[in-house]
Amino acid sequence: MDLISLALFGLLLISALAVFIFEDLLYIILIFGVYSMVMSLVWQRLNSPDLAITEAAVGMGTTILLIVVMAKMGRDPG
Repeated sequence: MDLISLALFGLLLISALAVFIFEDLLYIILIFGVYSMVMSLVWQRLNSPDLAITEAAVGMGTTILLIVVMAKMGRDPG
């Protein structure tokens, strides 16, 4: 396993644990988007471009949808 893969797996672990640290819903949604993008890079490194594209599309679509819903309902930080 090379250094780039280890760095990506470290970012996955940090972003997964960061969800429990922050209380602001916007930060949690943005961390989810970061997790999804890093996971798509991991899929690409594992030579699965179809899964990488799907992860990027679904992850970013979900992130944008959650931000729009949060904006429509009113931003509740806690």
